[in-house]
Amino acid sequence: MKLKGNIRESVDPTAKSVIVEFHGDSKKQFFEVHCTFNPFQEKMRMWDFWEFTIRLQTEIFEDPKTGKKAYFTHLYCDKAKPIHQIGNGK
Repeated sequence: MKLKGNIRESVDPTAKSVIVEFHGDSKKQFFEVHCTFNPFQEKMRMWDFWEFTIRLQTEIFEDPKTGKKAYFTHLYCDKAKPIHQIGNGK
C-alpha cells in the first residue's frame, strides 16, 4: 500500500528506519517504518514529505504473563519517493 507521510525525527546515517507521521491520521501518531534501504543515503530528512510503499509483517508470540498470544505489527518500506523536501524546492 502507498502512504504519504512526514519524517518526524532526525534520520541517523546508520539507521534502517524512519519515524513517520502519516498524512490524514487524525490522532497524529508517529510510526517506525523499517526500510530495506538506507534512508539517510536516500536523502530522507526531518520534516520532508514522502510517499512510502508499505507492507505489513506481524510477529506473533506468547505473552509470558498471561499465556495468551500477542501480536506486533511492523511496517516495512521497500520503496519511497520524495514529494516535498526542505531546501530542495521540490
